[in-house]
Amino acid sequence: MKKAAFFDIDGTLFRNSLLIEHFRLLTKYKVLPEEIWYKDIKPLYQKYQNRQGAYEDYLEKASILYQQNLVGIEKNTIRDLAKVVIEENKNKTYMVTRKAVLNHIEEGYLVFFISGSPDYLVKDYAKLYGAEKSIATQYIFDENDKFTGKINPMWDSRNKRKAINYLKETYNLDLSKSHAYGDTNGDFTMFEEVGFAHAINPSFELIDKLNSNQIVRNKTTIHVERKDVNYNFELKDMKVEFKKF
Repeated sequence: MKKAAFFDIDGTLFRNSLLIEHFRLLTKYKVLPEEIWYKDIKPLYQKYQNRQGAYEDYLEKASILYQQNLVGIEKNTIRDLAKVVIEENKNKTYMVTRKAVLNHIEEGYLVFFISGSPDYLVKDYAKLYGAEKSIATQYIFDENDKFTGKINPMWDSRNKRKAINYLKETYNLDLSKSHAYGDTNGDFTMFEEVGFAHAINPSFELIDKLNSNQIVRNKTTIHVERKDVNYNFELKDMKVEFKKF
């Protein structure tokens, strides 16, 4: 059986969200009205930055607006700007996670990216880092290659568990010797499934959930990257009380 490493992207490897960056470019190039960005998305981001709203709430609301406003846009237009997003943002990563990807590949692990961002963004991003395969939110286009407004999501815990178990069966993986990397509640089931869990700059909601599950808590390493310093510690050894802003 083979060993694997599963990586979330947004907030785990990439220092932002691929979907958000794509949304920004769509408005910048007038594919979508700029007012959507400035009226609806930017205030959500500022609320999160001011610690007046949760990161997961900001991403969830932005994803819904993205999905709604993309209806009827042609696939080629969407994919052309997706390539620009990847080129502009390919190196904006957390170094602790980037090194983990490279180290796992060097050690012979199969690397998989499992992300809630759109498949047309995740597929090219995963290729940059040598991933064996990526699984992402599928955006569905009609017979005229226009976005229908329908998706098959991959940002929630239930679907991420299904993705890991699909990969386990397909690639004959030993999950007990495998690793998972994530930053939010949606990644919790990945942590449950593997032998080694890594929370990268985790949200309060994820920390709270990890602390409430002794089994997962005991196998989780917390990684906090600030400026040019990375702090690693075993969650089971921490006596600090985590508090939400």
